[in-house]
Amino acid sequence: MSLPTETRNWVRDGFLISTDKTLLSIPAINAVFDQEYVYWTTAVPDEILQQIVDGSFCLGVYKTTTQSTHSTDPAVSETHSTTTNAGASVSTHLEQIGFARLVTDNTTIAFLTDLYVLPEYQGFGLGGWLIDCVDELLSPLPYLRWALLRTSSQKSKESYEKRLGMRVLDTVDVSQGTVVMGKKGRGAMG
Repeated sequence: MSLPTETRNWVRDGFLISTDKTLLSIPAINAVFDQEYVYWTTAVPDEILQQIVDGSFCLGVYKTTTQSTHSTDPAVSETHSTTTNAGASVSTHLEQIGFARLVTDNTTIAFLTDLYVLPEYQGFGLGGWLIDCVDELLSPLPYLRWALLRTSSQKSKESYEKRLGMRVLDTVDVSQGTVVMGKKGRGAMG
C-alpha cells in the first residue's frame, strides 16, 4: 500500500483541498515562495519548481466560488464548467491559497515541506485541516517508516505534535532554532 495514485479531494465551507497536481499554479506557488512569511525557501525558475512538484506528492488548498458567468480574474488558477439539469452553465473558480508537499517514495518515508496558507486565509482552520488531510493520507500506510519535517515556529511545532503526533527528534529547543520532528510509521522497526 502506498500514497494514492488517484486524486483525493476534501471540501469544506467553500474551500477545496486536492491532490490533483493539474490544479496547482506554479506561478502562484513561486510568488508565495518569495514572501517573507515563507522563511524557509525562495522562488526558483518556474520550470525547476514544476520538476519539484512533478517529483513530489502535493496538496493544493483552493478557495472555491461558483458563478454562472465567466471570470477573467488573474488570481483564479482554474475554471471548471458544468451544466445543470436546467441547462444553465455553472463555473467553479479555484483560487490557490495554500500548498503542502511530501518528498516521498510513496511507501516508506515522507518529508513534509513547503506547507503554507496565505496570511489572509489564516485563522479559519485551513492549515490544521491541511495537516489533517496529510495525516489521513499517511496514517494507513503499512510500510511507512518515518514521516518527518523541519520547523522553527513554536506554533507550528505544537500543531504538528497535536495533529500529526510528531515529536522533536533532537535535543534543540525550538526557541534556539529549527527542530527536526518525526513520527514513526506502522512499518518502522524498533
